[in-house]
Amino acid sequence: MKNYRSYKRVDPVYFSGEIFFPVGLLFVAALISYFLLYFIGLGFAVFFNAAISWCGYFYFYYYAKSSASISFEFVFGVIMITALLLFVDYGVYALVMYQKTGIFNGLYFSIWFAVLLGAPLVYYAHYFGSNHYAQVNLASTYFKAFFSVYHDRELLMYIDSAAFVNSSKYLISDIKLENNICFYSEEELAKMETQTKYYHLQQSAFSGLIHIPFDTDRFQISWFSIVEDRYYKIDVPFPIDKLEIEEEKYPLDEPKNIRGKKSKRIYLHIYQNGGFKLYSDDTVLLDFEANNPTEISEELKQEKIITHRRSHNYYDNEEHFSKLIESIKNSNNIQERFELKDKLVVWNLEFEGLDKRNYLEINDNYFKYYKIEKEDIAQPALRHLPKKIIFVHRGSYLRTWMRVHIDVQKLNQKIEEVLSAGSENQVLFFLDFKDAAAKDLVFTVLANDKKVIFTDWEIEIDEYRKKEIDEEQQEKKDDDTKRALLKEGWDFVFAKNYEEAQKKCDTLLAIDPQYASAYFLETRILWYTKGFEASFNKRQYYFAKTQHEPPVNALIYNNYGCILDRELRYEESLPYFEKAIEINPKEPIFVCNLGEMYYKLKEPEKALKEARRAKMMGYESAMLTEIITNKGKIDLINQ
Repeated sequence: MKNYRSYKRVDPVYFSGEIFFPVGLLFVAALISYFLLYFIGLGFAVFFNAAISWCGYFYFYYYAKSSASISFEFVFGVIMITALLLFVDYGVYALVMYQKTGIFNGLYFSIWFAVLLGAPLVYYAHYFGSNHYAQVNLASTYFKAFFSVYHDRELLMYIDSAAFVNSSKYLISDIKLENNICFYSEEELAKMETQTKYYHLQQSAFSGLIHIPFDTDRFQISWFSIVEDRYYKIDVPFPIDKLEIEEEKYPLDEPKNIRGKKSKRIYLHIYQNGGFKLYSDDTVLLDFEANNPTEISEELKQEKIITHRRSHNYYDNEEHFSKLIESIKNSNNIQERFELKDKLVVWNLEFEGLDKRNYLEINDNYFKYYKIEKEDIAQPALRHLPKKIIFVHRGSYLRTWMRVHIDVQKLNQKIEEVLSAGSENQVLFFLDFKDAAAKDLVFTVLANDKKVIFTDWEIEIDEYRKKEIDEEQQEKKDDDTKRALLKEGWDFVFAKNYEEAQKKCDTLLAIDPQYASAYFLETRILWYTKGFEASFNKRQYYFAKTQHEPPVNALIYNNYGCILDRELRYEESLPYFEKAIEINPKEPIFVCNLGEMYYKLKEPEKALKEARRAKMMGYESAMLTEIITNKGKIDLINQ
């Protein structure tokens, strides 16, 4: 593959302000040269430029070097810097000559000026242009895809390479396999937290973004299966036409010709006997049950085994590793799991004990991932067996908070047990979460009127998110309780049972002394039971108690405006309605009430203005219609 070219990332370039530092140094040197030329002479100016070139380059060239002997390379560098400084100084020289003699050579100065400004412009045009061309060229040569490689955990292997190849253009994908997945012993796994444990148990051999050449026609892969003691080297045609390629939409700040194209995620599953399956989310690209092994030397085999073993902790020991290989060979676990990968069962799942706002995300034994609602998963369907059930709670935002990890082999044994009890082929998984912590789970498998308890599962809970969910649920429960008490209180007010209404109000304030709506209820009860003076004298107390909740605070002000209206104290009510509007300007009834006061105060222009404003806000009432009909002038005859 030495002659094949793979994707090489080209980072975007930006104009940097750092360029102004050397430009600034040149400007300072030219300014000093100007004064030297004007007052001393050309020779001293040339000597000055040579001296600063020597000193500056000496510091730069010999910085952090043990030897400071003068080399030809150093002298050449000094000469080049001096030449640059003298070239820049030509403009200064031309200016001094013009000031002293009045002679100005326009042609030479124009050439100097064009080179001085043109050279950086040409450089940056080439710099940015070549970078843009390189990015466009990459986007038109390769497309992006997320690529994941899986194999049975116990099918220990050393993967040499995997590549998508365009053989006609000598292009190859950029898959970099590290072969550094650690195989942990049971003792090591037992010491891990649940999340860490299953991360390692389910870790892929490779997962990442790769770049595949357009018109790829070959897929190549080679690996050494340590358990089988076989080396496989596969080179097969690749059906590029089966792969759906689409425009990349992101990032939005990049042009389309740089974003390029992408395909759906591609999966590679490697099996025993050299078998493998290559597929995307919806298409099987390549599927081989077996392939013939390739002979390699024992020395090369041992080299790969040693390299593989070094990625482990406990099994880095040769004796431990040998025992592991023997135990894997003597068991039938790899074959069992291989046979289960394609198994489909008619099953459904129900769960109790959790908030109804949970939906599920399923990782199945076929390495498929999908989201599904509680109601949908409760419907029987032909599905692969679940390997991981993820619970996501819909609250103020989506929270992934619990994962149930399942031993698929053991689950299959329970399924076979219940299906063998009769002719029915449908299985129900019933998850009963017994306590609030969700860890006390009873997992039941049911079919043919037979049920068995399944215990080979493990729960992983995100305690932080679980706490957030519990707090949010408690907050909602408390809010529902307060709303119910508030409704009951108002029902008693409407029924004129003020004593019971006050009890509800007291209960509300005992639960939450900051519940502003309870104070609004209390103001009405106080007015109904003790009259205007008692209620009006306590207004500052209610204003202060509801200040933290502006909508209710505005209602309190409006309430006192209405009370003053009932007392025919129209002038005094105006500030209360105005304050209510100031606090909550989007409530049209406050505006209408203010207009009504102006109407009763015989200020037709103000009354009509406020009435029209309330109407524009969508408010309608008999009083509003009356004000507009009468153009703000109160009808004294019909009063």
